[in-house]
Amino acid sequence: FSAILISLINICLFMNITKVTIENYKCFDGRFSFEPNKGLNLLVGDNEAGKSTILEAIHLALTGLLNGRYLKNELTQYLFNNKSVTTYVQNLKEGKPATLPYILIELCFEGDDISLLEGDGNIEKKKDCGITFKIEFDDKYQGEYEELVKAGNIKTVPIEYYDIVWTSFARQGITAKSIPLKSALIDSTSSRYQNGSDIYISRIIRENLEHKEIVDITQAY
Repeated sequence: FSAILISLINICLFMNITKVTIENYKCFDGRFSFEPNKGLNLLVGDNEAGKSTILEAIHLALTGLLNGRYLKNELTQYLFNNKSVTTYVQNLKEGKPATLPYILIELCFEGDDISLLEGDGNIEKKKDCGITFKIEFDDKYQGEYEELVKAGNIKTVPIEYYDIVWTSFARQGITAKSIPLKSALIDSTSSRYQNGSDIYISRIIRENLEHKEIVDITQAY
């Protein structure tokens, strides 16, 4: 194998992640699930196999953070699996039923003091303890979305109409403070920078344009 990644997935003495499910996030086309061991876990695989993406997804579901920033303010179509996006856009062009892509990350837990996270609000509809982190289309934009479809202006995922739904298996809304298991993601393999002009232009767009104008610009460029 060309790369080895070591992860302390479970660092809480009385709590463990028993199952991880990732769907349509970055390199994961469709549903991917695995059950970590208690304690230290080693993820081994070729470059671009998805090792870092697994850790990133777990950290995202526990903290709501991506690259050190709250994802709510950093949503982008590049988080979605490229195949799911391509299929969606192609179906729209051909006039076929086009299901809007979504991203799902689910974590199942075992341990002490997690009864508030217990329920069947998970993809398997089975009683368990855990959380669901989902990026999905917000139905309140249905009218605007349909107009966009009629105009034939959709070239990628209309991310401006998406929202983050973060819930426990008890179907209650949660935040990072509600989750007893904490996460610290340390990645020394890369550094991420954002061009100053990009930040400046993004701020101008957010502060001065109407929502529909932002959608039109995003789809155009």
